[in-house]
Amino acid sequence: MRHVVLMAATLAWLGASSVAEALDSVRLFKGTLNGRVTKMSPTEVEVEGAGGLTKAVPVNEIDAILWDDEPSQIKTARQHLKEANFQSAMQTLEKITLPANARPELKQDLEFYLAFTKAQMALAGQGEIREAGSQMAAFVKNNPGNYHWLHANEVVGDLLVAAGAFDRAVEYYATVGKAPWPDYKMRAGVSMGRALLAQDKVAEAEKQFDEVLAIRAEGEMADAQRLAARLGKARCLAANKKTDEAIKDIESIIERANAEQTDLLAQAYTALGNAYMAAGKTKEAIFAFLHVDLLYYMNADAHAEALANLVLLWKKDSKPERAQKALQTLESRYRNSPWLKKATG
Repeated sequence: MRHVVLMAATLAWLGASSVAEALDSVRLFKGTLNGRVTKMSPTEVEVEGAGGLTKAVPVNEIDAILWDDEPSQIKTARQHLKEANFQSAMQTLEKITLPANARPELKQDLEFYLAFTKAQMALAGQGEIREAGSQMAAFVKNNPGNYHWLHANEVVGDLLVAAGAFDRAVEYYATVGKAPWPDYKMRAGVSMGRALLAQDKVAEAEKQFDEVLAIRAEGEMADAQRLAARLGKARCLAANKKTDEAIKDIESIIERANAEQTDLLAQAYTALGNAYMAAGKTKEAIFAFLHVDLLYYMNADAHAEALANLVLLWKKDSKPERAQKALQTLESRYRNSPWLKKATG
C-alpha cells in the first residue's frame, strides 16, 4: 500500500511539473519557481502552483520572470542584458511586436526592458540622458504595481545624477530605500552617497555611507553593498587628501571582493586610480586604470572614466601614442560621455 501511495505522489508531482513548465517560470537568484503569476506589486509576486496553492515571492529574490506566452526574442534580449551587450539587446527588443491581447504583465516587461536598455546605453555615453530618463520615468509613473518598479526608480535616479539633477535623483533613491529589505535600503544609501560625492559634498556623503554600514544585514547582496559603502568612504578619504589611508582601504576592498563582483571591482580600481592620482603617483594610477580598461570594461561608466584619466596620465608619462589610442577608444565607444569632455578639454 505504501508503494502505491508513493507512486501516486510521484505521478502527481510529475503531472504538476509538466503543467508548471507550460506556465510562467519565476527565476530566483537561487532556484526556479514554476506556476502562474496571478498578482504582483513592487515588493512581491504571487505564484499559483498545482492544486491552486499560492506562494508569495519577495521581489528581491527574483532575477527574472519568463512568461508562458513571451516571444523567444525577449529571452535573447535578457541574455544580452546579462552580458551588458546593450546594443544587441536593443536591436532584439525593437523587433518585437506583441499581439493586442498579450498579457499586461508581458507588455510591461517589454516596456521596462526597452527603457532599461536605453538607460544603460545613455549612461555609457551612447545615447541621450534626458530621452532615456523620460522613458524610464514614464514607466515608473504608469506601472506602480510592477515588480520592476523599485529597480526602475533606481535607474531614474542614476540618469538624473548623470544629468546633474542631484536633488531629484535623491527623491527616487529615497523611494528605493523605503523597500522592506535591508539590502535595498543599503543600495539606496550607497546611491545617495555617490550622488553627494558627485556634488563634492564629501562630509554628507561620508555620513550616508556610515549609515549604510550601520545596517545589520546578512547575505551576498548586503555584503556587496557593504563593500560599496566602504569604497564610498575611501573615496571620501581621497577627496580629503588622506590618500594613503584611502589606498589602503581600497586595496583591502579589492582583496575581499570575489571575482564575480565585476561592477564593484571596476569601481574599486577606478577609485584606486583616482587616489593614486591625488597622491601624485602617476605610474601606480596608470596601472590601476589599466585594470579597468583590460579587465572590467563591461562597466561602461568606470571604463569611460578610466580611459579619460589614461589619456591625461599617458601624456604626463610622455607616451603620446598610448594617450591617442585611449582617446580613440573613448571617442568610439562613449561619444556622449562627460568623460570625453574631460579628456579633450
